[in-house]
Amino acid sequence: MTTETRPGLQDLVQGDRVHRRVYVDPQVFEEEIRRIFKRTWLFVGHDSEVPHPGDYKTDTLLGQPIVMTRDGNGAVHVLFNRCRHRGAKVCNQPYGNSSSFSCLYHGWTYTNAGDLIAVPSRELCPADFDPGSFGLLPLPRVESYRGFVFASFAADGPTLEEHLGRVTVYLDRLIDRAPDGEVEVAKPVMYEYGGNWKFQLENFVDNIHARFTHESATHARRTLGPSMGPRYADAPITDPARTRPGNLRLLGRGHVVCDYGTERTKIPFGGYGFSGRNAEYVRLLEGRHGPERGRLLADADIHIVIYPNLLLHTQYSHYRVLKPVAVDRTIMQGYPIKLKGAPPELNDELVSAASDHVSAAGAVQIDDMEAFSRCQEGLAIESDEWVLFPYGFDGERVVDENGEVVLPQASELVQLAQHEAWREFMANE
Repeated sequence: MTTETRPGLQDLVQGDRVHRRVYVDPQVFEEEIRRIFKRTWLFVGHDSEVPHPGDYKTDTLLGQPIVMTRDGNGAVHVLFNRCRHRGAKVCNQPYGNSSSFSCLYHGWTYTNAGDLIAVPSRELCPADFDPGSFGLLPLPRVESYRGFVFASFAADGPTLEEHLGRVTVYLDRLIDRAPDGEVEVAKPVMYEYGGNWKFQLENFVDNIHARFTHESATHARRTLGPSMGPRYADAPITDPARTRPGNLRLLGRGHVVCDYGTERTKIPFGGYGFSGRNAEYVRLLEGRHGPERGRLLADADIHIVIYPNLLLHTQYSHYRVLKPVAVDRTIMQGYPIKLKGAPPELNDELVSAASDHVSAAGAVQIDDMEAFSRCQEGLAIESDEWVLFPYGFDGERVVDENGEVVLPQASELVQLAQHEAWREFMANE
């Protein structure tokens, strides 16, 4: 894209509105892949998916085949899944255990750390052919944070620590909910929707849509009776509890959180409060962290967006990996999170809750995907160019002692912050 078109990209985000091209223009999508996804840190997987030496999992990152492995020394690698000879994938199972990968085409064989160790008929190669120069290519940068593995297509740029910044405070809270201080993930549920990738990021921290989009799910749960408590989502937008600075926090670089604390643990739709109901689990957390913090961790209800492709939720105990495929097609992987050291029955309940919440056949995410598809269809209309984000635009913003911007609970400033980060990425040629 030439420098003459760059101001056009910057002008697509203006104040409290975003141009429809941000969601529907294939050329904008291509630039997003190049300027955002191929430059910053992308979440790849959790190291509990490859717990033992020799374990591996295959996946794609921006459509490119990769394999995450754990070698014989316990180190985790993220490698491009492509033979250096004629280009065939060398590992074709989703999960497994092997000390080596062998290409079915001509038999070139690699260790699970990526080293080329066998070239059949090597005598046919030039005398100066060096197998050491043709191992599986690693992604340019790979780093992890407490088991969460990230990779970058860019050889240079901010470190993972610099990229994550304050979001690690909230990621720590999710991980510290495990009595043993570690989490592990179950196999994912897979689904896709016919809409732009940014719809899911916006929706994950949207406090306004639930009483409309999820009306059928909340209506069904109301029949459980008044003992389940009131539904916070029924509170009007103008309720003082929703218009003063509350749970929405901006952390920079597109990272945002929605921290409900313990306010939704008795609400049938908002949060099941599974953890806090398990007395043995609470006792374990209080023993590790003390009574006050232990109880807060047990009831923690936090939505975390790590821009641009990872979303995590404590109460429903899962994370989602976002994969943009086309301007109007997005694949999602939802991974239930188990808490190491927690009672087995609690982990079983958490896995069930995650499946109920985020699978395509569940009670909640299916509503969101329908909304995303309808947005994509509606934005095909060219005569109405702008998408509006007016809620809370003039609302109070507080910068706390940690530099986090705290917003009213009913505010679309959090979505606009994501688009501001988008604009900064897109403006950088």
